[in-house]
Amino acid sequence: MTTTLRQGFGLACLALPALLGCQSPGPTPTESLQVKQMQVNGVDIAYVEEGRGDTVVFVHGAEGDWRTYEGIRPWISAKYHYVAYSRRYHHPNAWADDGSRYSVDQHIEDLAEFIRGLKVDRVHLVGNSYAGRMAGLFALKYPELLRSVVLGDSSLIPPGTAEGRAAMDAIRQDMAKAGAAAKAGDADRAAMLVWDAVNQPYTFEKAPPGQQKRWLENARTTGPMLSGPAPKAVSCGQVMAIKVRVAVITGALSRDGYRFGNEALLQCLPAGTPYLQIPEAHHKWNEENPDAAGKALLDFLAQK
Repeated sequence: MTTTLRQGFGLACLALPALLGCQSPGPTPTESLQVKQMQVNGVDIAYVEEGRGDTVVFVHGAEGDWRTYEGIRPWISAKYHYVAYSRRYHHPNAWADDGSRYSVDQHIEDLAEFIRGLKVDRVHLVGNSYAGRMAGLFALKYPELLRSVVLGDSSLIPPGTAEGRAAMDAIRQDMAKAGAAAKAGDADRAAMLVWDAVNQPYTFEKAPPGQQKRWLENARTTGPMLSGPAPKAVSCGQVMAIKVRVAVITGALSRDGYRFGNEALLQCLPAGTPYLQIPEAHHKWNEENPDAAGKALLDFLAQK
């Protein structure tokens, strides 16, 4: 079942909150948050937490860190225990090596140890892009640690049509340009090309300065990410065997390759699996329209 924000949330309220008197929760300023540290598999991992209730862990994608979901935090922490962390190598974590351990598998093992270290019950897990695929693989390996999982533009299942494969190939070709820049030693240029590859037509130059700054603070991770081992292939049968509740989430303006991938994934999930399409947002739906994304996630989390 496709769930859009016309159903349950009120699209007009989400798109025009100021005009219609809709207000997002009063945010705690980022500056007042305490950035904590946890040692995970031999490295220090930075994270933040806020709120009480069932724990919702947010995992960032490429060039991200714990700040990636800051716009969504006020929504989630009002009703849940919000946790966001910086994956190994990402800001502000120190590098313990040259980045050679950068892989989806390593990040999955770090996440499992991190969740155990929180000393909470099973968690809801939210990931987008690189972390969307990571979250799907995590759900297959560690279902006992999860209540539910939200898969954002995960590319977990390849598109099944020629049109879909061509759309995904277009993203890969753009990512190859980023890989070439990283190999040439231009980390900043590589990071900007990654942005353009996944967010077209919302290119890096269109992003707010603060968002650009955060992205480039993680530019050093681009090379290890693109040169690391490819994630394991996943079959439709494996996806069908996921034991926790699943939602698929995307920006309504995301590139066609992600749309086709999401549609292929939904065909492998139970009928009625929510498909949350965030209006007026591309691949980085969490930052482009955090109020709509926060409401969509709250609606899914409230379901049993």
